[in-house]
Amino acid sequence: EVEEYKNFRPDDPARKTKALLQMVQQFGVDFEKCIEGSGDQVDTSNLSGGAKINRIFHERFPFELVKMEFDEKELRKEISYAIKNIHGVRTGLFTPDLAFEAIVKKQIIKLKEPCLKCIDLVIQELINTVRQSTNKLDSYPRLREETERIVTTHIRERDSKTKDQVLLLIDIELSYINTNHEDFIGFANAQQRTAANATKKRVMPNQVIRRGWLTINISIMKGG
Repeated sequence: EVEEYKNFRPDDPARKTKALLQMVQQFGVDFEKCIEGSGDQVDTSNLSGGAKINRIFHERFPFELVKMEFDEKELRKEISYAIKNIHGVRTGLFTPDLAFEAIVKKQIIKLKEPCLKCIDLVIQELINTVRQSTNKLDSYPRLREETERIVTTHIRERDSKTKDQVLLLIDIELSYINTNHEDFIGFANAQQRTAANATKKRVMPNQVIRRGWLTINISIMKGG
């Protein structure tokens, strides 16, 4: 602390203001370094800050998605009921798009819970990082308390807005199911694949039938 304040003059009336601004700025720098992973001291025993957030995105979130198990037999049953209910008294020749959309939308809705849980985990890690970054303010407990309160309140406000944006994105996906996507076979893609396979069968590329030795009998060629 002596090293930090050695340039301050005792008779400087703005000393307190300068010290306050310096400590708040240092808190911001420490918080950013902890998130970006460019801190002066690297912890070799535990993950912290940005590393934990990265782990949430790339390990925990996929794990939550994998946990969404579904019964294949039950899913086939739902598909069958959806198709029959849409056809009504008629017997259809093709699977209606509405039945497909009903099943797909039901699966997309299941993404909401893992996404919101991922946001909660990231928010909690950000708050932990804030508390870790205010350790240098221990000599000023009121300043530390107020700094944590202001930053945590801001993070909580971003929390609700982030969840709103994620839910909006899922609602956008629910509003329109692109059945013409290349991942779906559909009638058009099935017709293209059939035509491509037929063309491939008709075109016979140059192939080597057999590899071996060729022997020429000169006497036979001369008529002997």
